[in-house]
Amino acid sequence: MDPKTFEEIRKFIYDKSGIFFEKNKEYLLTNRLRKRIEALKLSSFEEYLRYIKSVSGSKELPNLFDAITINETYFFRHINQINAFVDAMVPEMLKRKRAINIWSAACSSGEEPYTIVIALMEKYGSNIPARILASDISNEILEKAKEGIYGEYSLKELSFEMKKKYFDNIAPGKYKIKDAIKRKCVFKNINLTDDRQLRTVGRMDTIFCRNVLIYFDNVSRQKVVDKFYNDILNPGGYLVLGATESISRLKTNFKLCHFKMAIAYQKPL
Repeated sequence: MDPKTFEEIRKFIYDKSGIFFEKNKEYLLTNRLRKRIEALKLSSFEEYLRYIKSVSGSKELPNLFDAITINETYFFRHINQINAFVDAMVPEMLKRKRAINIWSAACSSGEEPYTIVIALMEKYGSNIPARILASDISNEILEKAKEGIYGEYSLKELSFEMKKKYFDNIAPGKYKIKDAIKRKCVFKNINLTDDRQLRTVGRMDTIFCRNVLIYFDNVSRQKVVDKFYNDILNPGGYLVLGATESISRLKTNFKLCHFKMAIAYQKPL
């Protein structure tokens, strides 16, 4: 990919999704887009750029997002955050309301929202005091989440008892999440930089947005965090980022809260 084409494709992706590819990630973008070029039987990156910019190319956007998003995850990732949420944040919020709304804002193949359901069921039983929205920008990965079939890697943090309790072993090394867990989640395609789509989210008490903002530049990151704070989170609600992420360099009214081996950002009451 020549430098000019890389710049134009990078700008197009940024304008549409907020995802910013640094110069040193050119090889990654090249490898991921090459598959789309082959699938469309195009001859070059320049031809692909012209296609996605055309009127008919709008139907390619879901495939482009599928190609560029990274979906490395597993159940009970960053367990200290999950424990802090269930043991400290949820009980505090339930003092003010009977049930809470939770948004897994980049749910990938479903491990995060299903983890939240399982953790809540371990504490509250099958009738959890929560409603869970799970979203992602990739249609392909959302279909995998809805299917709910996982390999050994995704379940590596779970004990044999937890696997047996919440999954059906459908083949050697293959596990399907039980329907009782699946029914607790609603899945939607949502682009975090699309104001129209964000208006469909409604009001939330907790937003999990882990390991997503690291792919945005500061301008997009500020826009998304402002949207969370001003339009989506209820007062007293929490924003949970990745274990190594921070919004300390952004202008925000979020309050940093420390828990046992974890932090989160709270919108003051």
